[in-house]
Amino acid sequence: MLLVDLWSEVLGRRVGIDDSLTALGVTPAQRARLLARVEQALGRAVPDEAWDPPGTIAALAAVMARLGMPLEEGEAPPPASPPRPRVFARHTDGRRPPFIFLHGDINGAGYYCLNLAAQLGTDRPFYGLGAHGLHGVPIPATIEAMAEDQLVTLRSIQPKGPYRLGGHCNGGLVAFEMARRLEAAGETVALLVMIATDVRSTAGPRVPDRSASYILRYYWSRLRRLGRRLPDAAPVAPPVDPRSPGARAVAERRRAQSERFAAYKDVLRTYVPGSYGGAVLLLWPKGDEQRHAGDRTHGWAAVAPKLTVTSIPGGHLSCVTTHVDAVAAALRRALARS
Repeated sequence: MLLVDLWSEVLGRRVGIDDSLTALGVTPAQRARLLARVEQALGRAVPDEAWDPPGTIAALAAVMARLGMPLEEGEAPPPASPPRPRVFARHTDGRRPPFIFLHGDINGAGYYCLNLAAQLGTDRPFYGLGAHGLHGVPIPATIEAMAEDQLVTLRSIQPKGPYRLGGHCNGGLVAFEMARRLEAAGETVALLVMIATDVRSTAGPRVPDRSASYILRYYWSRLRRLGRRLPDAAPVAPPVDPRSPGARAVAERRRAQSERFAAYKDVLRTYVPGSYGGAVLLLWPKGDEQRHAGDRTHGWAAVAPKLTVTSIPGGHLSCVTTHVDAVAAALRRALARS
């Protein structure tokens, strides 16, 4: 099978059809390399939803078939089906109240959530809400509009509170706005957790202009570096003709990613958070401590007076990937108290 061959090529060892990205320890650089190799081989851009959890070859093949993509070179695609929902669930039979999490990955499926959900325990349902701009879903012009749309998904999962919400990066901003709106509607939010969620892009003229786009520039620079760098264990693939369908597919995917980043940059720049009276836990990565020197609340105290800040290892991205165990431990403690 072509997908098995490509996975094996990128990882430098033979893999099975039911092996998952998480179990194999696939790095972001390897996943980017794999995505490019699939697109080069098939001559078509692979939609981001094809990389949703559980991340096995079998699951990827099934999704690609439903999306009308060929699974082998030259294979005729089957009829396409509607886009997948923007939510994935784990441990739905758990007896504890569910945790609703906005993973904030505007470029994919938030794979770190697989480990996060596993470490929170099988007795708690975990629902990961995807970012706008993926799965054929348009990007609203404001955080407020994103929150309203995500509230529809939230209520389809859990019609009534108390709610337990969380989010990483821009997902944390959306979760914050969702909590404000739930509070205004008379609902109870038992817990709101924001992970590496920066308020500087919403703080007005008191902060340097560069802060408004820091997060998006960081993501984009990471993406470009990962696209140029191959993992040490992966063999170097032969050069690709830039005029080939595969090269055009890769270029199209990168163009779409660039457009999403630009759209989110505008959304983040214009959001001004209102006050929220509920309890908020902010998990802040140690690698970003200097970004708000002298302010342990990292700018959130003005709008969230019931704020608790907990330091976690890593940087903006590595805190939820390399150090997801520390995030999970902090979440377990907070959920147990909620």
